[in-house]
Amino acid sequence: MARQKKAPTAKIPSVKKPGMAKRLRDGFSALFCKRSIIIISEHKTQHVPFSATAQFMATVAFVGFVGWASYSSGSYVAAEAVMQAKDRTIATTTQRNEKVSAEFALLKRDLMKLAEDNKSGDLADYAKMMSEQFASEGEAGSLLNQEFADANKAAEVSEKYNAVFQRIEYLENRVKELQSTHDLMVADIRATTGGKIAELERVLAATGVDKAPLERQAQARQKQAEQRAEKYGRIENGRGGPFKPIKNSMLRDKEPDLYFNLKRMMTLNDIVSAMPVADPMASGHYRKTSGYGTRVDPFRGRLAYHSGIDLAGPVGTRIKATSDGKVTFTGYRGAYGNLVEVGHDFGFATRYGHLSRILVKEGQWVKKGDVIAVQGSTGRSTGNHLHYEVRYQGKVLNPSNFLNAGKL
Repeated sequence: MARQKKAPTAKIPSVKKPGMAKRLRDGFSALFCKRSIIIISEHKTQHVPFSATAQFMATVAFVGFVGWASYSSGSYVAAEAVMQAKDRTIATTTQRNEKVSAEFALLKRDLMKLAEDNKSGDLADYAKMMSEQFASEGEAGSLLNQEFADANKAAEVSEKYNAVFQRIEYLENRVKELQSTHDLMVADIRATTGGKIAELERVLAATGVDKAPLERQAQARQKQAEQRAEKYGRIENGRGGPFKPIKNSMLRDKEPDLYFNLKRMMTLNDIVSAMPVADPMASGHYRKTSGYGTRVDPFRGRLAYHSGIDLAGPVGTRIKATSDGKVTFTGYRGAYGNLVEVGHDFGFATRYGHLSRILVKEGQWVKKGDVIAVQGSTGRSTGNHLHYEVRYQGKVLNPSNFLNAGKL
């Protein structure tokens, strides 16, 4: 069987794909083909050719405009954000400036007050140093304005002035410490004053003298003394200078009870200091031989009134003034024998009778405890002793009450 020959296959030619440049040209030609712009007017219709090149240029111009507008808008928004951030920084800086200026003003005021109130000590030295460093609020303000002018330096300036706020914090802590010390001191003074007033009142009560008129008299004297001191000042050797009174109402306003207690303590102390409550015998070894009031008269043996007390010590015992005062009489006076009389403040007076010797002169000023005479037995006397009297506003009082009051 004959083998059949295979018919030859027809060769199909390959289709060559267009290149990139051709595709771009075709795309460009499709997008930017010949076109006409039709302009229709009232009487005619006109075709204006719009070439591909002109279309391309218009497209490029439009895309460029859109890109430029987008970029400009973004830049404007960014710039506006930056400006707002700077405005906020400037506002914050301005507030800080105002705050620091206010702190400087307060710091200066407090430092000057501390330097004035505390004449000595570490706090006064510190206050003076700081007040000299920040002497002028105007200088501090101009310095702050200069430093804060550049907002970029805000952090640096803030660190620089942290020291100021630390000093202010230090001062605040010192003020708290001073307040605590002040409270403790006031409490201690209040307790001491109350105890002293109670003690002085016990002394006054022991004498049996009505204290009300004495207090009124002492208060009137204190007021007169204060008025004289305010008007004329106090005369002291080796001192001088202009008179600049200091307001004394601070204690009265802040601690009225303590203020009035102090004033009352001073009043009572003035009264008790003027009272003859000291021992008239220089030697502590003596005995009371006769009391005040009704007694049996040593000469007649009958009841009689005795205007003082009799104290007998060893022969030659010296007699002392029982309070400050002025000698108003010295000499011989009937039954008293040799007599010394001393006038004291607030209308008190003391008499010392039967003396063997008188050691002071009439008109002489004596202090409590000064020796004024020697015990004796002159006048109507049965032996060596001292006749001692206490008088108030011319009225005879019991001297034993005053001696007992002086021992409280």
